[in-house]
Amino acid sequence: MTRLTPKDRAEVAEYVLGVMPGDERPAMSERILRDGDFAREAQYWEASLDPLADEVTPIAPPARVWRGVERRLFKPAAQSVWRWLLPAFGGVLAGAVAVALFTGALRTAPENGPLWVADMATPEGLRLAALYDEDKGEMRVSMAGISLPSDRDVELWLIAGDLAPISLGVMPREGQAAMPIPAELRELVAGATMAISDEPLGGSPTGQATGPVLAVAPMVRI
Repeated sequence: MTRLTPKDRAEVAEYVLGVMPGDERPAMSERILRDGDFAREAQYWEASLDPLADEVTPIAPPARVWRGVERRLFKPAAQSVWRWLLPAFGGVLAGAVAVALFTGALRTAPENGPLWVADMATPEGLRLAALYDEDKGEMRVSMAGISLPSDRDVELWLIAGDLAPISLGVMPREGQAAMPIPAELRELVAGATMAISDEPLGGSPTGQATGPVLAVAPMVRI
């Protein structure tokens, strides 16, 4: 049985809806990442709100629309990442209604195949977009808007169901990068949640997030 109070439930709902004040979101992101009860409550609200997108009539955009969006987020010649940390399994869904409604309008899959995106942003201006190509089993990321100390890195985490967060690696400090997702993780990515945390240089030494959770966002199909 969950130990959440009515106040806790209301705050999680505000977080998922995107109406929680910006200065309170980092603390809730942290609780969702580290506390199973909060993670399950966030998943409940995400599942409850997702059907709102069904009320939006799907419209297949011209192929050039998606190509334009992709170019803005990910430069065509995305460089390979050489510092990916892919630890074995060790050991939330949060999203705004606006995201669900927007992606509902783009629900028809483009010619590139099934794609998923998570858009993570912080009040301080950091933004990390993660695009997963289900057919290729490849994740592309684009990060901008942050100045990190020389001894700190941003690490990307995959959160799927009741599994402990799984590290997908240390992010480039600026620009774009591409990475193949290991076969054993590919079925977990679609529909999962992504989170980024502030970690020591080279990534978490424990296989779990040790620093502040900067942002959390669901992978939404587009």
